[in-house]
Amino acid sequence: MIRILFSFFLVVLSGPMPLFAQEKVVRVTGTVYDPGNKGTIPNLMVVNKRTQQGYFGNNSGYFEVEIRKEDTLIIAATGFTTIKISFRDSTDRELYKVKIPLKKLEIQLKQVEIFTKRDLEEIQKDIETLGYNEEDYMLNGVDAFSSPITALYQAFSRREKNKRMVAEMRNNDRRRDLLKELFRKYVDADIIQLNNDDFDDFVDFCGVSDSFLKNSTQYDFIMYIKKKFEVYKMVRNN
Repeated sequence: MIRILFSFFLVVLSGPMPLFAQEKVVRVTGTVYDPGNKGTIPNLMVVNKRTQQGYFGNNSGYFEVEIRKEDTLIIAATGFTTIKISFRDSTDRELYKVKIPLKKLEIQLKQVEIFTKRDLEEIQKDIETLGYNEEDYMLNGVDAFSSPITALYQAFSRREKNKRMVAEMRNNDRRRDLLKELFRKYVDADIIQLNNDDFDDFVDFCGVSDSFLKNSTQYDFIMYIKKKFEVYKMVRNN
């Protein structure tokens, strides 16, 4: 009887390993380049399709991530095509080194007026007023050497912090409203396709700063948002 039980335990222990033991983590290092001019691509985005986590490459188009072997990586950059890579069927190894060519997008836009001149001017005027000066919400004329208590109050007072926080929140709300207004016009012009419930989510996904919104040209901003939407749609649909 003892011999039979011992044999049973041997069979159990030698059975298939749990699923979590088969999830092998591998490291991927890669360089993304433009095959047209052999140059590297600095504005690189790498998204893990399974986790929906995104990473940025450095200025030389280099990236390094750790993933499961069965994961799929989405490689994208503004103004370039988007590709997917997976190592599911590749030879087992701990490190994969890849060089990835991304071709430039070839887009022919019809000569159409996307916005009327008046609309664009009004939106641009509002964009130019974005931002706030923290000093406007701080006590004036404070000398930290002669008035150390007042200086500390200004820096750490909950009331003063709340004033600055409110100003920042108001500015963020204004930026969000302006972006949603622009995106609705892009939808009308068939540049992107968003449902009414997706505007806030897409605004958060884009993460547009005041500086970029103010300083980019209309064309550059449209191309940036168009590329962001491609990645957004790919992440949402997978």
